[in-house]
Amino acid sequence: MDRLSAPDTPLLRRRQLLTGAAGAMVAACAAPQAPSRNGFATPAALSPLRLDENRLVRITVCSRPFRPAGPRLEAEAVDGKVLVHNYGHGGSGWSLSWGCAAEATALALADGHRRVAVVGAGVMGLTTALRLAETGAEVTIYAREFPMETRSARATGVWSPSSRVGLVDAVGPEFTGRWERWARASWATHQHYVGAIGDPVEYQPQFYLPEDSPGPRVHASRDFLHLDRQLSGLTPAWSEMPAAANPFPVKRASSGLTLVFNVAAYAQTLAAEFRLRGGRMLRRDLPDRAAVLALGEPVIVNCTGYAAGALFGDRTVVPVRGQINWLPPQPEARYGLIHRQVAALSRRDGVVVQYLGPNDDWGFGDDSEIPDHDEMSEALARLRPLFAPDT
Repeated sequence: MDRLSAPDTPLLRRRQLLTGAAGAMVAACAAPQAPSRNGFATPAALSPLRLDENRLVRITVCSRPFRPAGPRLEAEAVDGKVLVHNYGHGGSGWSLSWGCAAEATALALADGHRRVAVVGAGVMGLTTALRLAETGAEVTIYAREFPMETRSARATGVWSPSSRVGLVDAVGPEFTGRWERWARASWATHQHYVGAIGDPVEYQPQFYLPEDSPGPRVHASRDFLHLDRQLSGLTPAWSEMPAAANPFPVKRASSGLTLVFNVAAYAQTLAAEFRLRGGRMLRRDLPDRAAVLALGEPVIVNCTGYAAGALFGDRTVVPVRGQINWLPPQPEARYGLIHRQVAALSRRDGVVVQYLGPNDDWGFGDDSEIPDHDEMSEALARLRPLFAPDT
């Protein structure tokens, strides 16, 4: 809410919105009757994103669950039960979901139990429950909010495995290697959903457009982890666009591909696969730790995300506010970009625009989920000049 071989800029290191980008957009094939010298025609011009405020559909706000020490993924024995924690992934939940789900599954089944309760129906709850069900375990998801009601449904929806995932001086010595295992395992599983019905996961062109005259860099007050270079070679590489191929009114542009999660389709796909394997999903309000431990299953997996702070007394959970401004889908303009600290992504369910802030401090510690219309107006205004008609 970063990329490997793309230009090393503070904004890209911070947000990781372009992780996994590769090459320039593929050129369209030339008509057989009039081939070009190299067999390919000049790539068609990009369709402009339509960023007028009067096209705004809605504004969603999400409190991402940040922990300075990184995600909590461990098991403990409580009142004769096995309680597995899998929460606190900051802005990396969708990206790290499958790797963390596999580890949580191993912890849950370590003592041979076959009946498991999963608390929470966000991305961590869905992927963990599905992994458990695939082993033949009897799994029930208990959740106050069903998948499209959760905070996971308000995610930007891009591959960003180290976005607000921890602080350099707070994580343990083993964290970096553990994180890399989660990221690589998750990347591999996401590929299985590329091309699936509904396009839950797909690659889209992305552009990074640095300002021609950027202002002074504003450093974050905290030393956030940025680990993407450990995944070098995992994702496709970036390239600088030749001036003649740059369609934007800026001097420099980098382009490539990024992995996009079409959250609605992905969540529906995961829920359907979970039920197909015999899983159950029950709406249940569990207001406190005692209510969670009162569930009948001998193993309980806590995938409650930001709510885990209050539910289990984890005072280290910090909200990181993120606001997404939604405009109608533009199937003719399926790409994304970052410019002037604003990201836009044309997903299948809508064009999402998000102000990223000057550094990773933006939104840190802010638990307000009230839409900020001034923030929305400023974000759209910063990008509109990219698509202004010639005068």
